[in-house]
Amino acid sequence: MIRLSTLVRKNSLFARSVDGAKASAIFYSLVQTAKLNGLDIFKYFNYIFSLLEKRENVKVGAYLPWNSKVKEICTK
Repeated sequence: MIRLSTLVRKNSLFARSVDGAKASAIFYSLVQTAKLNGLDIFKYFNYIFSLLEKRENVKVGAYLPWNSKVKEICTK
């Protein structure tokens, strides 16, 4: 975990704006939370982007890594 935090800190130096840095922080947070929940990262992001594209469900809870449907579809 220390290595990742160092990597994130160094990469955030290249964020062109505060909003860009916030977006990167959210992305890294989702990646790490998905890993901790045993999800395949690529399956997870493909799944949530497909939901966002279709706008099937607007509730934030449907996209989070600990959601039971997400776990069922995106587990390694």
